[in-house]
Amino acid sequence: MTPADRPPLRARFVRTVGERDKVYVRRSDGSETSWVFPTFGDGLPHDLVHLVVERDFGVRDGFWGRVDRGVDPAKISEQANRMGGKGKFAGFGDDLRELYVAEALAAAAWSPSGETLEERHAQLVAAYASAGLPLPQSVTVTGLGESARRLAELTLTWRGLRPKGTIELEFPAR
Repeated sequence: MTPADRPPLRARFVRTVGERDKVYVRRSDGSETSWVFPTFGDGLPHDLVHLVVERDFGVRDGFWGRVDRGVDPAKISEQANRMGGKGKFAGFGDDLRELYVAEALAAAAWSPSGETLEERHAQLVAAYASAGLPLPQSVTVTGLGESARRLAELTLTWRGLRPKGTIELEFPAR
């Protein structure tokens, strides 16, 4: 089966008020993984924000592309907590440039800092240049605004998941 024939990765983000949030993933190859993470209360889970921006801006070698290829975030986090220091996230691979850019995208699309979309876009241009990666055509001020609107809508949905509920999202197969 070629990647074009694979179904998308499906991620179910489960909120249970008063407990840690969980994500259950069915990768495009049919394998599964899951992990728990600290709750942000009414705020979106960081990994959910990553899925939205990585999908919106075509990041294929960020967090979710790596998860789809078999990376287990729970194991990597466990190792990182034991190791500490530089290189503690080596389990994500040798070339982490798109992972770092994905962090910049997540911050830019969901930043409560009060910066304008134009200022956030300029930060993204600098982040891509710093990583030595070409800026995708989709990374525009308009695209950033659309992604921020999607995240705002998902936040309202997340807040409504009381006492428990799920948001399911897809990420295209590589």
